[in-house]
Amino acid sequence: MAVTSTGYQLNKQPIAQSFYVDEPNGIYVTKVDLFFATKDASLPVQIQIRPMDNGVPSSSEIIPGSQVVLSSSEVQTENDVLIYPSATSFTFEEPVFLRGELDYAIVVTADSKDYQIFIAEINEFTYGSTEKRVN
Repeated sequence: MAVTSTGYQLNKQPIAQSFYVDEPNGIYVTKVDLFFATKDASLPVQIQIRPMDNGVPSSSEIIPGSQVVLSSSEVQTENDVLIYPSATSFTFEEPVFLRGELDYAIVVTADSKDYQIFIAEINEFTYGSTEKRVN
């Protein structure tokens, strides 16, 4: 399969969110909750935690134990609830250790363009509000 210049497979539609572990001794992560607006009818979605490399997620390194694949039927969307979307939990088989004082990224990939995930941008309105802003 063809790959991009940063090492990701084409048609995987990745999106990533970086974060910094400020706890000097590191942390253990047991799950990641994400909010989806839409999903594919049958294809799965996957998350991985990758270390950051020069400001972008590593193209070759995935933190051991941090890959989780969910089937489409396991993904909650805003259409599945009445008012606000419910979180879709990606639970790791065992706690994943992330070393302290380092940057990481949660990378979400799917073989479908039908997955849409909610994002937040600084100073934009929160979901369902025209008054409260993300800060």
